[in-house]
Amino acid sequence: MNKIRRNVPLVRLPEEIQVSLYLIAEELKSRHLFSGLQQVELSDCFFQPHLDSLILKFIGMDGDSDDVYLVYTKIMDRRSMKIEADKDTITKQSLKAYTELMAEKKKFDKLEKSNPSR
Repeated sequence: MNKIRRNVPLVRLPEEIQVSLYLIAEELKSRHLFSGLQQVELSDCFFQPHLDSLILKFIGMDGDSDDVYLVYTKIMDRRSMKIEADKDTITKQSLKAYTELMAEKKKFDKLEKSNPSR
């Protein structure tokens, strides 16, 4: 009898991309949860994780730049609102967020090369 293997990736990704996607997924879930808590006026929780600087470091973006952080926050907030309580939507939104972040990274890198004094 042939058993169906579950959770086997269709594509093997480099480890640094897998780690980035995992961190993004966890950040999206956290943002989604704490956004819901904020709606019922439970905000400013000391226990809310912030993986922002780690994610930005893994994908090679400058987390100290206000412009980078604002773009990152906009992407993550938008994508976190689109997840549901299932692995497929979280994975889909994580991939979309990663793709958007990498596109923004290219823009910032191009801008940096054209204006090195920045």
